[in-house]
Amino acid sequence: MLYSMKTLETTTAPPPRVVDAHSLLHLRVSKAVRACDAADLVDGLSVLQNHTLRLAAAAYGVSVGSVARALRLTPEQRLAVKQGKRPLILPRTLAAPPVPAVVPATPPPPPATMGVEKLLAAIVDKIGVNGVLDLLAAGEKVAA
Repeated sequence: MLYSMKTLETTTAPPPRVVDAHSLLHLRVSKAVRACDAADLVDGLSVLQNHTLRLAAAAYGVSVGSVARALRLTPEQRLAVKQGKRPLILPRTLAAPPVPAVVPATPPPPPATMGVEKLLAAIVDKIGVNGVLDLLAAGEKVAA
């Protein structure tokens, strides 16, 4: 005798249970119950509604960023991507190389000035030690 799935009785199957994808993460049930709900989804006993971006990315094995990028495309652009006529993300077009700005030539540095010690030695040579001491004493009287 051959096995047959057909039965003589005609029964109407209950309509599939509709599950909102946004509520899946918020269900407070055990993992075993979640596994049974997932099995019902695979068997067609329940239907998933309002798919999330993360769910679609996980189902197709792509990143969430790729799905977000594809959502920005028009239907014509999506078709071109599916047919391989364009990439999902167009490469950046590099701008023309920047024109170097004309920088005015910097003036040459001033000639090296004498150090303080050399300047003092030059003054002492010019007016003598007594003259320098007289100048310093006069500066002290004015400051006091």
